Amino acid sequence: MVKKALQLEPVCCGVCSGDQWREYAKGKDYEYNTSDDVFQIVECQLCGNLYLNPRPTKSELSTIYPPNYYAYNYNVAINPIAIRAKDWLDKVKVKQWLQHLSTPTPRFLDVGCGNGRYLKILHQLGVPRDYLYGVEMSDRQIEQLKADGFHGYYGRIEDVEDQLPAASFDLIVLLQVLEHVENPRQMMTSLAKLLAPGGILIVETPNTKSWDVKLFRRGYWGGYHIPRHWNLLSAATLKRLANEQGLDIKTFNFLPAHSFWIFSFHHWISDRWKNKTLANWFNPYQNLILLTIFTGFDLVRARLGFSTSNIQMVALKPYPPTEQE
Repeated sequence: MVKKALQLEPVCCGVCSGDQWREYAKGKDYEYNTSDDVFQIVECQLCGNLYLNPRPTKSELSTIYPPNYYAYNYNVAINPIAIRAKDWLDKVKVKQWLQHLSTPTPRFLDVGCGNGRYLKILHQLGVPRDYLYGVEMSDRQIEQLKADGFHGYYGRIEDVEDQLPAASFDLIVLLQVLEHVENPRQMMTSLAKLLAPGGILIVETPNTKSWDVKLFRRGYWGGYHIPRHWNLLSAATLKRLANEQGLDIKTFNFLPAHSFWIFSFHHWISDRWKNKTLANWFNPYQNLILLTIFTGFDLVRARLGFSTSNIQMVALKPYPPTEQE
């Protein structure tokens, strides 16, 4: 069945607002097949940001994020063993976050909190529910968070910023969200305003400077997540966004990106070989063998000092000079 063409709109760079670009890659929605459109990813000639241009209008969001989108069906889409492993890894991750802080009971904000699993982990570690906030684009998830005693806000962070306590959060996390938004610079402005002096911002997002990007760059790289990833960043563009808001970079870390590796092969096989059965075997949510192989591969590469295609930025909001005296 031929699908309708999506409504698209031309856009400027989400990092520097420039409109000078060159074509970088082209590809289709190989994951969910929501349209037959071929999408263009361009590289900003002023700052190096990669972005989808033109991209779907907001009216198409319900199309490009279909009901079977994995984030809406987390417990069904992902292998139960992988879920248990992720739960354990998430607890390790949260404890690592706390090492950046001077308080074991931070006021915490998770932007794009999903089902609130990080809020729940922090509560298990002793942080009171009244200190834990989540923002999500799902009414159902937010209502459940509120019922569980957490602070929940429905909408984009730019839209709910005024409802949150300004300059009060010790820790804000933005995990695999920045690449989905239309204006990363505006989002970073909102987050910086919400951070308390001495507060920590942790951002995880796809990294465009890695081996798998080079191998599959022309259109098959899994990190493109066409047409849902609208801006794709690097350490340089992340640093620019943070520094513009007066944030100091503490560290960049590189994390495993098994799903990008696996989806890259899926897309290549699906499009070039037209072998749906083999392509479906490359499923990062269900294939434990491939998940283990590529997770281990990226862990070793990161340990040896190589970049992976999943980058973590840890940034600090410094105290004003008057507060340091």
